[in-house]
Amino acid sequence: MVKSETEFYQFLKKMEFIPASYKEIANSLMQNGVKEMYHALVNEEDIETLFNIPNMKIFWCCRCHVVADDKSTSHEHVHALVQYQNKKSHRAFKKRLQRSDQRLHSKTTFKKILCPDHAVGVLRYICCSDGQRKKNRRDVNGLVAKAHTHYSRSVFEKYLLHKRNAKINGGCKDIRCKIMKKIWEELSDEWLEENVSGDSEYALHHVDTCKCDNGNVGKEKRELANKKRKDFYKTARGLEIKNRFKQRKIEKQEILEKVKELKPNTSLGAKEKEKLIKILSRMK
Repeated sequence: MVKSETEFYQFLKKMEFIPASYKEIANSLMQNGVKEMYHALVNEEDIETLFNIPNMKIFWCCRCHVVADDKSTSHEHVHALVQYQNKKSHRAFKKRLQRSDQRLHSKTTFKKILCPDHAVGVLRYICCSDGQRKKNRRDVNGLVAKAHTHYSRSVFEKYLLHKRNAKINGGCKDIRCKIMKKIWEELSDEWLEENVSGDSEYALHHVDTCKCDNGNVGKEKRELANKKRKDFYKTARGLEIKNRFKQRKIEKQEILEKVKELKPNTSLGAKEKEKLIKILSRMK
């Protein structure tokens, strides 16, 4: 069952969750680096599990969902920057779940943080009301999907909350720089000398060798991957896959139309549509 905003904030209060300060984040980086630090994308069903993981530090978090044209919502989940403390690991946690015959939801994932600069990017992302964009991609109903919407954002300072925009003041880039500067000021000179290099102001990684999106190695890998993907979809196999997905979208829309014929004047929400499609797909 999806928690309301009030219920979610009550839950955070019950768990004694307080967004980490810049000093706490900096101290964690100096003590542990980005070892066992993750961008957690947690399905609504696993929220309580996340906040009860032993030796888990949750820095900032927000909730996220997709809002359809009819205002119905789906794909409820939480974004959080987290790190295992006291030499604990995510692998050990998953093994413990297996031993107790439990498992996380299939949509719950933990993406490894590559460097402190990457961690800052996740913190900025949590502060933004606009989440993942799916430009020109279609949802389960064959409709162009909406961007994910962030809400119930729990961050250290309220002024960091913003909408996606390119403004010099208060824009995404500006907020990112402010977060990075605040953390930079709490880091020791020794740590900065050992872990930071490059011309970027307040960068928190080795620009030339880092594999994150802002590192030179990462940028080269992304360009090669994009080129490889584009080339693949020009091949016979790639075109076959594109046409297969195109046909599936048509079939899904036909299923929806048939359901509407059975129930005239019925307005289906995004959740109902998704559920119907999954059920009918299994019957094929």
